[in-house]
Amino acid sequence: MNINYDYYKIFYYVGKYKNLSLVAKLLNSNQPNLSKLMSKLEMQMGCKLMIRSNRGIALTREGEKLFAHVSVAYNELRAAEAELSAENDLSAGVVCIGATDVAFQSVVVDSLKAFKSEHPNIKILISSYSTSQAIDALRSGVIDFAVVNGPIYKKNDFNQTLLMRYKEHLVDSALNKHWPHDSIELKELSKLPFIGHSSYTSSADFHDKYFARNAMEWEPEIGVSSSGVILPLVKAGLGVAFLPEFATTVAIANKSVRVISPKDFMLPLREILLIEDQGEHCSIAARKLLQQIKKAYVI
Repeated sequence: MNINYDYYKIFYYVGKYKNLSLVAKLLNSNQPNLSKLMSKLEMQMGCKLMIRSNRGIALTREGEKLFAHVSVAYNELRAAEAELSAENDLSAGVVCIGATDVAFQSVVVDSLKAFKSEHPNIKILISSYSTSQAIDALRSGVIDFAVVNGPIYKKNDFNQTLLMRYKEHLVDSALNKHWPHDSIELKELSKLPFIGHSSYTSSADFHDKYFARNAMEWEPEIGVSSSGVILPLVKAGLGVAFLPEFATTVAIANKSVRVISPKDFMLPLREILLIEDQGEHCSIAARKLLQQIKKAYVI
């Protein structure tokens, strides 16, 4: 019987979490695709492995038997990969990183450039997550470590290392101005059409809590799930936004956006955090990259 290894990997996570939506996020896939692959696995195994319902997924008796074997095999394979990577002294291997868009721009790119110049044969897999999704992926073993925006509100037992702090700018389109002045008071922010993160992200929580502390409502007119799409929306004149200072440098220089300076308020500095689980088996390649990031960025 010739069954694709990826089928077993997906089945491992489906059996572990019994939630196809969560597994799709962890593996950067989608539910229809995972359902199709699991149906192929059932067809090749010649039996029903799981029962799907509105409450989630339940493994059948046959599914439980297969999951017991797959769990052992999958964990052994991960350990073997790490061991072989160490034996080969970084001549081969894979490092899986989870990162938020902002963390990717500010930390991951420069770190990888230096790392790949020293270790060109190491394969790097990067998954784009929200902070919460990255923690779930690390807990499930999908990634080796995560670089994310803080603060982290989701309870976890991972080691957190502060890499950097950054300032946010309030930016508006230079051509289609939503605010005619160069500066603004805190109470006037409610007059602006904001573009911001959808709920359940660290950035949404950060801004929600900041405005709540100042007895103000915060409800973006355009909600997004990725930081990378905010700047183009601001440039197009669809609203204003709080964006990292380093992410707006070029746009400010070419005058496609402008900064609105705060008169009587200042947003707290944001944080970029490195999240790792030292209790888990980590390959020598992943540990090497972790050391390099810490050396370059730890405050």
